[in-house]
Amino acid sequence: MKCPSCGKEIEPGHLYCESCGLEIRIVPDFEPEIENSITETLSTVGEEIKERETEGNGQEAETNGKEHEGFFLEEMNRSRIRSRVISLAAALLAIVISVPLLYIHYSASYQTQKAEKLADQGKYREAAALLEKAGRQEGDIVRNTLLLASCYEQLDDTEKAIQVLTEEIDKGQFPSEEMEKLYERVIRLYEKQGRFDAINDLLSDCRDESITTAFQHYMALPPVYNYESGNYDEVLYLRLQANTTGHIYYTLDGTTPTASSEIYTSPIFLEAGRYQVNAVFINEYGIESDVVRNWYSINLTVPEAPAVLPESGKYQVPTLIEMDIPVGCSIYYTTDKSEPDSSSILYTEPISMPLGRSNYKFVVISAEGVKSEVTSRSYEFTMDGSVSLNTASSAVIRALMAQHILTDEKGHAFGETGIHSFVYETVVQIGNSYYYIFGEYVTDGNGNRKKEERMYAVEVYTGTPNRLIYDENGQMGLIPLI
Repeated sequence: MKCPSCGKEIEPGHLYCESCGLEIRIVPDFEPEIENSITETLSTVGEEIKERETEGNGQEAETNGKEHEGFFLEEMNRSRIRSRVISLAAALLAIVISVPLLYIHYSASYQTQKAEKLADQGKYREAAALLEKAGRQEGDIVRNTLLLASCYEQLDDTEKAIQVLTEEIDKGQFPSEEMEKLYERVIRLYEKQGRFDAINDLLSDCRDESITTAFQHYMALPPVYNYESGNYDEVLYLRLQANTTGHIYYTLDGTTPTASSEIYTSPIFLEAGRYQVNAVFINEYGIESDVVRNWYSINLTVPEAPAVLPESGKYQVPTLIEMDIPVGCSIYYTTDKSEPDSSSILYTEPISMPLGRSNYKFVVISAEGVKSEVTSRSYEFTMDGSVSLNTASSAVIRALMAQHILTDEKGHAFGETGIHSFVYETVVQIGNSYYYIFGEYVTDGNGNRKKEERMYAVEVYTGTPNRLIYDENGQMGLIPLI
């Protein structure tokens, strides 16, 4: 048998043309003309039966001679009626058989099965034609839609595949599990095109929380602040939170944040003053959220900056760096030029000015966490005619070798595996002389360093080494090593 559409030979038993996809009917089409013909036949048979009954009643009174003639006429009529009834029964039987077959042949389920077979054979165009003809109004609509989208995707018509899927998504008439399958497929197509903004828009319009949660890593939701805009009588540690992987960018000067703005990595410290904190989230796909703008007014007293003495300058004699600590406040400082905060070194007593150049930054922090302005000091402390720190440290080592405590200048000791070293700490005045103060440290074979209780004092001008001791009143004293 040849296909009436393309002329290709169709193998026996096949229900469709494998070349063009045309359906081959296995039963005749059921048409209105057949129904009208059957109706007319039934009507005619009914009228003849009625006429025969009337004629039979009228002929009962006729003569016996006519009874014989009527008998033959009646038999002929009965034969004609039986023939018509048999024809009618055959027509009705054909209808009963053909209607279910026609329904099955044209059902969405049947068309889908045929389309799946074609798709398995790589005949995506024919499969898509069958699915479009069957429509997506009955049966497993999601299954049909996904199959149709796959066919268009295989035909490199991604836009058509997306259209098929989004049309069903817009209807929103399926359970969450089924809707998620549609979202997953269209998101994959958008991602293949690099259209992450379209994914974000698609999910932003979705009202099903289970679906937005499942695909939230594609979304760029606005940052969430842990404090709302308003007036506060305390210092705020403002935290910003995003919904997925990416970066939050923010500004404090009222400008709109961009990818070149400050990246949020830790809580933003808001002390006394007024602030406008603007923030935007940009996810790993480069999608930007809406900008969030919050305003804060922190109503607290700012402490005054610390008054540090002495002033910056050059010094030739040991000098203490000191200041007054305000009531209810603390002072912190740094020596590496970084900005001091509550995690910096706590100031508790005067600081001995170190030899050489040094830089200090001090800040007062109130009990509420409000910081003062920073006070900076720079010093250059030298002692003319003094021995160097290396010379003073070597004097201690040689003295301990003479006492048979150390075995060599590298710091090895008798009966020990560790190495002793002597680290300069400060310069102090004891009596009428000045001394370098060294702490003693021992480093074991694993590199662990431990400070010992022993300390040493070396006279800055002569290099004479001594043990440094304290009496019961905390006063410093000296024990000569040589």
